[in-house]
Amino acid sequence: MSRRTLLALLVAVLIVVPAGYLLYGYSHYSDVVSVPKNASTATYIVIKLPDGNFLSMTPKEYANLTLQGFKPPAGSKGYLINVTGTLTGIPAVDVNLTMLAPYKRFTIVVGSPSVKVCASNPQEFVGSCSERSAAVTEISALTSTLFKRYYYWQGIKQGMDNASAKQYAYEQTMKRYDVRYLSFMTKTDIGLGRLGNRDHLVVILLGPAEGATRNVIFVPRRGTIVLEGRSDSVLRAEVALIEHILNFKWPQETAKK
Repeated sequence: MSRRTLLALLVAVLIVVPAGYLLYGYSHYSDVVSVPKNASTATYIVIKLPDGNFLSMTPKEYANLTLQGFKPPAGSKGYLINVTGTLTGIPAVDVNLTMLAPYKRFTIVVGSPSVKVCASNPQEFVGSCSERSAAVTEISALTSTLFKRYYYWQGIKQGMDNASAKQYAYEQTMKRYDVRYLSFMTKTDIGLGRLGNRDHLVVILLGPAEGATRNVIFVPRRGTIVLEGRSDSVLRAEVALIEHILNFKWPQETAKK
């Protein structure tokens, strides 16, 4: 084998093959976040009340309430949101399995790199910086709290007292938590399954800045959940819907207002 041929092989091994692997992952990102036509879907109505609280229910439950005379207070906002999953055929079960499973790490993908302008020039953001921030804060707090619960009970099982177990849960959660933007490498890691698997939960937020066209919570595979909303206020409502599906109640000391 000539030196030139050997050099060409080395270039292929060191550059071309890794680049091809990354491009393969990047190209599969869209497959992950695309909802299959035959996926099971459940529809919910989410109402944001004037005081900032949310009500979530199925269309049938809403119809029954209206027959009983219920009317959303003046100033309320309503959202129609689909929940779709591919794991069990029951969307609510898919959400529970995804959010409540134990993981080694979790990552919140807050949106495209354009989200960064919210800190300096919010008027340049395609969407609402305040609503995106509220959605990111809420889903981050929710996911962190679920992680803390798991590691709190781990601490208790190890013989820790209540205070020590809480501190252990906090420390374990914070070192396993990451925030990322929807960059080339993030999309590649999602496409390759490095993010969003049995060990690493990924929550992906897609709003108008990312070209969202649907109002949907989608569970495409184990460890991956996608929140897509045509507006950033829908993303915030979708987090509230996830809390409803999980029957989640905030701990008293961190209860949401």
